[in-house]
Amino acid sequence: MNNFPPPDEGLLLGFDDEDDPEERERILLFLQQQHKKRIRDYQRQLKKRRMLEAAQASSDSEMDEITKGVKKGKMDVTPAGSTPPVELVKLDPSEIGMSVGLKYLYSGKEDKRGRFQWESKIPEDLGQPAEDAESLKWVLIVRKVKAYNDPTKVLTLHSVVIQSPLLKDLLKDVLAGYPGVTVNLKRLEFSGRFEPLIHRYQELNQAIAALKLGEDADAAKKAAHADVLQNLLAEDFKETIEATVDMKSQGVMTYEHLWTLFQPGSLIYSKQQGQDRIFKLVSSRYGQDRNMNPVFWLTCQYVDYDGTRFGTQKLNVKIAAFDGTKPITSFQSFPLEYHNSKEEIKAKLIERGGKIEGFAGCHYRAYQGMSWRMDSMGNRDNQFIKGRIVIDTHGWNRFNPNYNIFVQPLHLKESRLASGIGELDSGLGGDYESEVEDDYDDDDGMPTDGLFGDEDDEETKQKNKLGDEHKMLCTPLVRGYAFKEKMWLNFFVNAVQDVAFNESAFDSLVLPKNKKELIHGFIDTHQNHMNQFDDVIQGKGRGIILLLCGPPGVGKTLTAESVAEEMKVPLYQMSAGDLGLDPRHVESKLQGILDMCTRWNAILLLDEADVFLEERSLHELERNKLVSIFLRVLEYYEGIMFLTTNRVQTFDQAFQSRIHISLEYKELDLPSRKKVWANFLEQHNIAQAAARERPPKISASAAKSQDKAKAKADTTPEDEEATKQIYLARTLPHTMDQKDVDKLARLHMNGRQIKNILKAAQMLATRQGEGLGYKHVESVMDVTQHLHQTTLESERTQASFFS
Repeated sequence: MNNFPPPDEGLLLGFDDEDDPEERERILLFLQQQHKKRIRDYQRQLKKRRMLEAAQASSDSEMDEITKGVKKGKMDVTPAGSTPPVELVKLDPSEIGMSVGLKYLYSGKEDKRGRFQWESKIPEDLGQPAEDAESLKWVLIVRKVKAYNDPTKVLTLHSVVIQSPLLKDLLKDVLAGYPGVTVNLKRLEFSGRFEPLIHRYQELNQAIAALKLGEDADAAKKAAHADVLQNLLAEDFKETIEATVDMKSQGVMTYEHLWTLFQPGSLIYSKQQGQDRIFKLVSSRYGQDRNMNPVFWLTCQYVDYDGTRFGTQKLNVKIAAFDGTKPITSFQSFPLEYHNSKEEIKAKLIERGGKIEGFAGCHYRAYQGMSWRMDSMGNRDNQFIKGRIVIDTHGWNRFNPNYNIFVQPLHLKESRLASGIGELDSGLGGDYESEVEDDYDDDDGMPTDGLFGDEDDEETKQKNKLGDEHKMLCTPLVRGYAFKEKMWLNFFVNAVQDVAFNESAFDSLVLPKNKKELIHGFIDTHQNHMNQFDDVIQGKGRGIILLLCGPPGVGKTLTAESVAEEMKVPLYQMSAGDLGLDPRHVESKLQGILDMCTRWNAILLLDEADVFLEERSLHELERNKLVSIFLRVLEYYEGIMFLTTNRVQTFDQAFQSRIHISLEYKELDLPSRKKVWANFLEQHNIAQAAARERPPKISASAAKSQDKAKAKADTTPEDEEATKQIYLARTLPHTMDQKDVDKLARLHMNGRQIKNILKAAQMLATRQGEGLGYKHVESVMDVTQHLHQTTLESERTQASFFS
């Protein structure tokens, strides 16, 4: 106690003699009480420590005695009232494990913590086994346990073992097709909620009624055995069965009875991502979502495509807990039989599944609609896509391996046990499961030998023929690549469209005829003979590289685009931003892009190629790495590549031997400019004619500021006619003649400048409600003349330096 000094009265929270005496006395009393408490705590700790030291000393003493006994060949550990000491017998090492027979050990009496020691004697409190030869003669073995939290019962049904061969023969037809039930087993056992028997309760009653109509003795005996099971179910599940039948007849269901609504193997209608879906139910259970809220989980099966074959995948969907009853059709997922238009839904999804089947393989298409992908955090990243895509699930698995698609073959049967068979359902305390797609646990999303099947295998193609049921279960998604966004995405199949190719693009290309024929013939020949070997090393030098050099706006990029339109193949436009400048990542990204273009038979366009192909120097090691990477990778490219640049003089010399065709584009001369003006004016008339066929659109600002229904009701026929006339005036063709075109062609401009001027002039003409005319072009030229004068002045300055 002396270790704890008494409280210092001079340090009572800064109190002095002028403070309130009563308050000072109260604080002093409080400190004294705290001091006494600390003393008591210290005494308790000291007492506890002394007891532990005494117990340790006693244990050490006993251990010394045991050790002495072992050394002497004896061990005396006999407490008062126990058995006499046991002598330890020394065994010859050669006899260890050589006696033929068994040595049984039994668990001894457990302590408060459930621990026990092994003993060689059979425990004396053992009874006789409950199941023996006498119990095998009964039709059923019924096990019951004490009932808790139910004031109406003292015992509740735990499990039932069906032993009667006659009853098993009856259940063979009643439970036919029910997942996880094998009726022919020698020991057929049901437990939990008895889902198979409750789900097929109506079929069981019908089978028993049919037996009772029979007159032979075997049918009567089988009916008597079936009555035993029927009476047992009616006794223990009477309330559940009656409540379920009543609610189903009214089209409603409670959360507690949801399990009676969903029968494994049945078809489930669901709305997922705004799409109508039909699944086949695998199992169901009560559980919790990621926020620990009670939900009812449905593990469903659907048909998907992995790039090689069609197969099945699983999806977990949930129904959140609710109070009272809810209409069955109000659930996000419910049995298809309750849908009001189930036949129309089936026909619609079979048609959609046919599209999925048709897109097996690699397909170049257009797309307009929503798509999505999973980001690094596992969240869905939605994207609106309007442009061209390639549908390629096999490429998805190859170039997007972290999100690969893997399916189980359609012919494999589901082996997972249905809920309630061979295990006791745990109610609401089930394990958490995510609500996203999950692969089969035994395969972990990885194909056999790490290789996906050969997509060109004829046998596999024959197996990919789907029936109507499989089409109905098909996913609405196809996987592919969006060229404009340069992303691998999931696309909705109903938003996929055919590509509207511009078949006149190559003809409108302003280029000498001999150059156009050379490009077209060279590429067409390469496409037809791309598999021919042309190098000592396999896979080397199969590609074709075309260099297009010249000033801006003379048609270099347009050449590659028009060739892709003419050949009806994808065009992949690659820039420095797609690869970055880090040599550690450039090679892998470049190799991936080249492999994708080769696979899709696409044309690769590398705009402003001088960024990566500039001549190497002794002072820029990082740039030298990039050039070396391009030199090595391009050597093994097997497709068609267009390189465009306006600084060909900066190219590294090593690229000269790798370029098959080099075309120089000069400034547009007078005839070329005439053709460019004429081509753009012709395209303008085509666009205006197409716009006149469409109904006039109300502007976005007006749509937001007015009530559409009210505006439509207040519109008179005169207003509609006036709006129509204004719209027609704004979609008139151009009014320029050949003289105007000749006059415009005398202006020194490139193709891009001509397009920009015509675009601005068209906006001006539309605003004025007139057809595009020379005056509109002249007005735009007056406003933007300073830009062209600056360009010309810059060209004159450059010419003075190099002359």
